[in-house]
Amino acid sequence: MSRLIGCNPLNGKWLWRCRSLPLFIALLLVGCARSDALWTVTHDLCMTNHHYRRDPAPCQQVYQPQDSNQGFSVIQNPRYRLHFLLVPTIAISGIESITLSRPGRPDYFGYAWLMRYPLMAAYGARVPEDRLGMALNSAYGRSQNQLHIHLTCLRKDVYRQLQAERPYIQDEWQPLPDRLLKHTYYARRVIQPTAMGIYPVSSVARHLRLSPPQLAEWGVALIPATFSGEKGFILLATRRGLDKGNRASVESLLDKRCAILSTPPAEVSVGD
Repeated sequence: MSRLIGCNPLNGKWLWRCRSLPLFIALLLVGCARSDALWTVTHDLCMTNHHYRRDPAPCQQVYQPQDSNQGFSVIQNPRYRLHFLLVPTIAISGIESITLSRPGRPDYFGYAWLMRYPLMAAYGARVPEDRLGMALNSAYGRSQNQLHIHLTCLRKDVYRQLQAERPYIQDEWQPLPDRLLKHTYYARRVIQPTAMGIYPVSSVARHLRLSPPQLAEWGVALIPATFSGEKGFILLATRRGLDKGNRASVESLLDKRCAILSTPPAEVSVGD
């Protein structure tokens, strides 16, 4: 940590002096850093460097509109090049934040879906969208107390199960027929081509009548899918303690190594 603290983002050579920074980011992304480390990287490094040098490094991108409450940064995991994080540029703890329930709330999942483009650029080829997923962990299943949404590939077994159970996923929330990775999940579908305007956290809160503090127990995921030829998304939610060992860490549905991309689609696709 000492080399990181000594970095000066106002110095044009700061990136080269902070050679431990990629390792630091990698450690925080696997839960081996202080709970405020992600906010430190985003606020003290990415935003400062973006403001003074128009270079968001070590982030891939910083989006800062006139309404600063809508801003976000994009971080690429230095250990897993196909794993991206969306991190708001305002301090916001996580799924339980009142900010996600207010009118005019930022559409963080909608913005996070745009990260599929840098993922495909990193992969060097088009990636089938239904091989990807986004996840927001519960307060008890995360290591960082700054809201962040993961985008990377789905696990192969998760992909297969969701493909098989699509006929049972309807417009209203209901439990999946079978446990997903040994845990109980609720699911619903939204048929539309873009993730903008879905607001998975608000959807869960409305259906279950959850207050922001109660949402701390829940994790939510958004998975692209096709329903009878129409593009859409599967919303997934699980609560801490629903099953033994369930911390509602929905990030577990994802595979940062993207093994699914090395499997021909015919081997993993069950069909519509």
